[in-house]
Amino acid sequence: MATERPRVALFGGTFDPVHNGHLRMALEVLEGLALPRLLLVPAAQPPHKPLLPLTPAVHRYAMAQSAVSGIDGMSVTDVELRRQGPSYSLLTVREIQDADPASGLLFIVGADAFSEIATWHRYEELLGACDFLLLPRPGTPPEASFPPGVRIEKESDGCYSLRGRSFRLPGGRRLLCPDLPVLDISSRSIRDKVRKGRSIRGLVPPEVERYIHDRGLYRGEERG
Repeated sequence: MATERPRVALFGGTFDPVHNGHLRMALEVLEGLALPRLLLVPAAQPPHKPLLPLTPAVHRYAMAQSAVSGIDGMSVTDVELRRQGPSYSLLTVREIQDADPASGLLFIVGADAFSEIATWHRYEELLGACDFLLLPRPGTPPEASFPPGVRIEKESDGCYSLRGRSFRLPGGRRLLCPDLPVLDISSRSIRDKVRKGRSIRGLVPPEVERYIHDRGLYRGEERG
């Protein structure tokens, strides 16, 4: 199955809060692949973390919007926040494809999440629905994150205009494994710094830092 070059990338996550690591990675993909659009997709409730306490969606969505303001080609969608129930990725992909059949989606996924994709809701349909881009884990080859029991075959060196390697997923969809820089920033570490009264300057965009400060987010809390 030949696949066309993707035109729209989906980058999902809780974004609690969105930070410069997210944005740097998103920009590398957006610019490196010359994509017209990249959508941040804040999750309402990750299916694999049903008990994870999250900051209310209205705040996570607003922070994501402020973070991408002024970045050409990057925007935020509330497709999962509007939908009732768990944030199943397949439903998100199908809804965006239905709204724009010519979108040619590229689903961005982290190494840890991809290694468990065989446990996701209707994962075989998801793997056949769009192309994927695997975000690297520092110092680890992409094959280390391939899920057991899922046949993934090497296709070529290179990921279009990015350095890296390309693979084929079951059904013929493409898995891109580019060599991307990784910033050592996590949302959890940012929440911990705020709780302890430490500065998060340089870790999040200034607009996000102000939003967190003005609304008193993450103060006095301790969670996983």
